[in-house]
Amino acid sequence: MTVFKLAGLALVALCGAVLLRAYKPEMGLQLSIAACFVLLSYALTDIAAIRQAVEGVTGRFGLGVEQLKLVFKVLGIAYVAQFAAEACRDAGESAIASKVELAGRVMIVAAALPALLAVLELLRSLLEGI
Repeated sequence: MTVFKLAGLALVALCGAVLLRAYKPEMGLQLSIAACFVLLSYALTDIAAIRQAVEGVTGRFGLGVEQLKLVFKVLGIAYVAQFAAEACRDAGESAIASKVELAGRVMIVAAALPALLAVLELLRSLLEGI
């Protein structure tokens, strides 16, 4: 799907959500969330091509698959947390949205911690060799 189709779908959903919110706010929110899922699903269709390109680059530079998995895991956590937080904000729940964002950040740090510890261990071993 081209970006113009995505933008058109987003604008139609936006107009529908605004009109529905005037009469039935809960229906406007449901339409908004449904449109987000549809738009996100179209965006995820290109993820396989991105993954193949990244795997080619990592293979060329000798990076392991674990680093690639970590990058995709962190990106996934970030996008899901952002999506959930925006849905909470659309529902008028900014306090919940901020907690979702905080939880996403903590999960990203937890996911990246083993890689960070490995880098620190490598630095320690290099410094001991000097």
